[in-house]
Amino acid sequence: MTYLYIIITLIIIFSLYSATHALLNKRDSRAAFGWIDICLFLPVIGPLIYFIFGINRVQTRAKKLTYSLVEEKNPIDDVSENNPLAHKVPQTLRNTQKVTHRITGLPLVHIEKIDAFYSGDETYSSMLDAIRCADVYIYLCVYIFKTDKVGKQFIQALADAKIRGVNVYVLIDGVGEHYSWKKARTLLKKNNIQVRSFCPPRLIPFNFNINLRNHRKLLIIDDHISYAGGINIDAEYSQKEIHDGIAMVDTHFKMYGEISLQLKKIFESDWRIAGGKKLANKVNRHDSYRESDIIGRMIVDGPGVNIDHLAITLITAINSAVTNIVLMTPYFIPNRELIGALRSAALRGVIVDIILPEKSNLRYVDWASRNMFWELLERDINIYYQPGPFAHSKLFVVDNMYSLSGSANIDPRSLRLNYEVGVEVYNKKFANDLHKYMHKIIQISRRVDLEDVDNRSLRYKIRDGIAWLFSPYL
Repeated sequence: MTYLYIIITLIIIFSLYSATHALLNKRDSRAAFGWIDICLFLPVIGPLIYFIFGINRVQTRAKKLTYSLVEEKNPIDDVSENNPLAHKVPQTLRNTQKVTHRITGLPLVHIEKIDAFYSGDETYSSMLDAIRCADVYIYLCVYIFKTDKVGKQFIQALADAKIRGVNVYVLIDGVGEHYSWKKARTLLKKNNIQVRSFCPPRLIPFNFNINLRNHRKLLIIDDHISYAGGINIDAEYSQKEIHDGIAMVDTHFKMYGEISLQLKKIFESDWRIAGGKKLANKVNRHDSYRESDIIGRMIVDGPGVNIDHLAITLITAINSAVTNIVLMTPYFIPNRELIGALRSAALRGVIVDIILPEKSNLRYVDWASRNMFWELLERDINIYYQPGPFAHSKLFVVDNMYSLSGSANIDPRSLRLNYEVGVEVYNKKFANDLHKYMHKIIQISRRVDLEDVDNRSLRYKIRDGIAWLFSPYL
């Protein structure tokens, strides 16, 4: 009988400890309440489920990974708030500018020029030309690096650069590299190129965390040229290589000037997280960075110290909108705050257009999205389905004056779990060009109305609702 009392006491203590942990650590009251119920009313099983699935080990591990970088005196964090470029920001966007400065610690900088690419073919052609012209260093970071025809072109160009004496560093995500049977990392190493895998799942030493993914797509060359956007190295983005039509379209951007130094810093940080040595590639520039009418800054997002940076930026920019908002994303599962900001903008009279693919490559994400459309449609927010091929672009424009683009989707995985990067730009011409591109897409797209959503059959409503329940994990 004594042993029975001891066991019951231990079960009670275990349940209370688990419930208290959920109470003190969960940020969402509904999640906290649910886990407390499970811990208290399912003895033994409930606390075990909580300790396996309920504790956010992703953020804990991410903070450990970034601790050494935060600890050192990093130029990213040591900037003045008195940047004269801030006065060039339109009055309606001053709050957005202040918020992004506070969360990033980065100053606004001149971007001498931006070239926008709307297909894989023109992106790859430009990137390969830039690699062939590199003199001092090349930093390449990708989520997926396939060893198909396009991938082999990049491997050869990087190998040739290495032979010329250029310092070449390639960072590939530890999960994304497995999209090819023959890994790019193996072929790059054969060419004596320094390459690292970002947080790869492995048995020894054990690491099976598949959530800490580096979703950034960056190319930085010689402190002056940089590329960022949504395009991986994959022949599916290339019309030349897909004979039955393009499998995927996306946008990517080539930038000149000081913005490249900001993107350079985040690559060097990621390189160290992946176990690489501290990089110190310096370019002796004989000319200073030129001023221009285009100003912007990098916005880093990740599950550690940079968590929620892109979500905060999006919400702040939406709240600053006066006339129009256009959002294009392949996956759309916004959180409650983002939904509220979009609805509030529409109620103020702002025209809100959301462009999604008719069918993405993740059908369950499409189902989860459709479950919450009614909240937006009832406030006269426009939702458009663009026809195939699958559009993987991530673009955001406010009032034809502000734009945000990069690697992040509008879903919990991108905005909470992945390492992402965006570039905000304050420039009327650039934003207007992006708006024109998206408006052309709207003209050939199918508009979704409230009746479409309401008239779904019961089985589709149930299917979409079940998918939506799992949206935090999609």
